[in-house]
Amino acid sequence: MSIKMATWLNGNGAQPEQHPYAQRRMAGSGLFGGVDRSNNWFHFPITTPVIIEDRRLKLTRVFIHYRLRYSILREVHVYDGQYRVADFVAAPPPLVRALNGSLQPPPEHTANEFVEGVSMFTLSSPLEIRQGIGLSAHVQFDSEVIDGSGIPNLRHLGSVEFYSAGADWA
Repeated sequence: MSIKMATWLNGNGAQPEQHPYAQRRMAGSGLFGGVDRSNNWFHFPITTPVIIEDRRLKLTRVFIHYRLRYSILREVHVYDGQYRVADFVAAPPPLVRALNGSLQPPPEHTANEFVEGVSMFTLSSPLEIRQGIGLSAHVQFDSEVIDGSGIPNLRHLGSVEFYSAGADWA
């Protein structure tokens, strides 16, 4: 199935569900901080095409490009208006063992790279959207997920920086 249209939103359009510990919106991204051992949802209202050339388009794939620090993307949900129509469990990033035995975060995907289950989520079948698409990303701020040291007093503030979110339409 060929792509007829793609719609995107800059990352500075992300809306946190709960007031973040810190936030900064820049021309190219939105940066949000989270207190360690907390969670937050971030919502992206994506422009939704209705009819093109007398035909309703169908949603095939969604994207969220981001950078994490002491946090992890857990889930991505897709909404058609008030109805959740798809949900994905994000692939956990593999931890890399450093020379000193501690766990280190993996090298990050680049901002333009499409990785299924990480920054790209493909619907099982194309879906006609009737009320407007919204993407929601669940982020867990937990330095122990990445740090792995097990030292209880070694805690860090986490952050997520969203670059963009988008959708492919067929």
